[in-house]
Amino acid sequence: MPMTDTNIAAIQIDATTYIVLHPEASYDLEIRRQHAASSYSVGKMNYKYHHDTFASFVFKIFPEITLLEIHNLQKAINRYIP
Repeated sequence: MPMTDTNIAAIQIDATTYIVLHPEASYDLEIRRQHAASSYSVGKMNYKYHHDTFASFVFKIFPEITLLEIHNLQKAINRYIP
């Protein structure tokens, strides 16, 4: 369950990639990439129980990302997935 009453929006990583949260699913975090008129999944993880591996999960997909950017993503995600 989200910790707020607001709808869960996609969390933008860059111009074509974003994070989608599914708090009720077994894989509650999904990274999707937009390509033309469709999007596809780049990776999924169970953030609720494996949030300590989030940095390495994101770094494998985006080797150019900084730890500060990863930290800011986690702050945005933690509002919805405790």
